[in-house]
Amino acid sequence: MKNISFVLAFLSIIKLSAQQNLFNIPSGDVTEKNKVFYQHQVNLYASKLESKGHFVYGLGRGWDAGVNLVGKGVYFTPEWRLFYNDNPDMGALYPYIMPTLQKKVILGGRFDLNLGAQAGVNVSHKIMNKELAFFNYALGVFYFMERKSRLVGGLYHTNRMFVGTGNHLGVLLGYEVKVGKRFYLMGDWISGNNDSSVAVLGGMYNLTRRMQLCAGLLVPNPENPKPFGIVLEVNLLGWDLDLGEEEPH
Repeated sequence: MKNISFVLAFLSIIKLSAQQNLFNIPSGDVTEKNKVFYQHQVNLYASKLESKGHFVYGLGRGWDAGVNLVGKGVYFTPEWRLFYNDNPDMGALYPYIMPTLQKKVILGGRFDLNLGAQAGVNVSHKIMNKELAFFNYALGVFYFMERKSRLVGGLYHTNRMFVGTGNHLGVLLGYEVKVGKRFYLMGDWISGNNDSSVAVLGGMYNLTRRMQLCAGLLVPNPENPKPFGIVLEVNLLGWDLDLGEEEPH
């Protein structure tokens, strides 16, 4: 509890950037220089829970870097056990620790280009069982409604260690549309038939000026072995969002 309190207090005094990811794909935002951002996501299924964390530090000049911890979780049935796989013959490996790097290029008043890479090794107690995984992407971002809404689209390239069997090159699509002072419709889609090929449809709510809550329905692509699920996500912010209204004291 003391560790959690420390993290929350730390985030509350540091100026953060908001909404670095939609649900499963980058949103097109880049963390500003000397600022940090943290996002946590939980995927709930009938028999298991998946979790991933996303921490970023702004480098300036449109660059940011960070680290992702993905593939944590537990199975509920037939017995409680932690997620763990370091055998490529059993599909995608997990958990993974993946440093990240991203560059944003401003193309005009409504258009940005984002180029990013994530690469790292799986957590294993045997050095010989560690494998390199990567996920690279190029995204175009179109802003509308005074840059308060966006459409995102582009390509990704990954490998078998990260997404298992299936395609390793595909399409990323997403949207974030403001429909109220505090509420956004939000969704994204990863094409293909690998373990990461899913759509998530839901929304984001600005609970306060410093906290965003996201939730959605996870719908796997037809050849993806994953079941349907529910996605829950939280962003903790250290600066006041412009909600266009007075906050209660």
